[in-house]
Amino acid sequence: MSMVLPNAETKEFKGKQELLTPEEWTLLETTQATEEDKASLPQPLVVDPPKAMTPQERDAHGHYMLKMNIAQKIMLAKVGNQEARNVLIHDPNRVIPLAVIRNPRITEDEIIMYAQLRTIPEEVFWAISKHKIWVKNYQVKLALVSNPKAPLSLAIKLLDYLHDRDLKIVSRSKNVSYVLARSAARLLYKRMGQE
Repeated sequence: MSMVLPNAETKEFKGKQELLTPEEWTLLETTQATEEDKASLPQPLVVDPPKAMTPQERDAHGHYMLKMNIAQKIMLAKVGNQEARNVLIHDPNRVIPLAVIRNPRITEDEIIMYAQLRTIPEEVFWAISKHKIWVKNYQVKLALVSNPKAPLSLAIKLLDYLHDRDLKIVSRSKNVSYVLARSAARLLYKRMGQE
């Protein structure tokens, strides 16, 4: 049985996505990193900006993250630097990528990059679209619409915000669903008819 957290941000998700279980939501909401926790994590994964890592160091930190339990990964996702975020966004446990986008140091450039990923869970697309600042960024909207793994209902909803040249590209794209391409073509035709 799935449930939604009782706040305005997640109420809008209802019926639009596979929701997290109560246990997953509780873990995501309650896992916080104390200063002591932050100090116990490898500093090259926490400190911003990290020193340039050698391939060996990057591999060692990657192996370290693989061995972490879910709570530790959530903690690192919420406080880690871009190096850590870029690894954890690909974690197969859908709670971890959601924790990554809750990191207060995340940038809009990262969000654009993550919105283009085809390996993140559907919940992350919805969370990005509900963020008041990120969704104002045109490149974020375009990335969400253009990503074939983004929920179709979300992509269709964002079509209205695209410029005509991007609508044309989406309408001809073989990478998006037929329904989305047809919706883009119809919207473009409607706009041209009004001019």
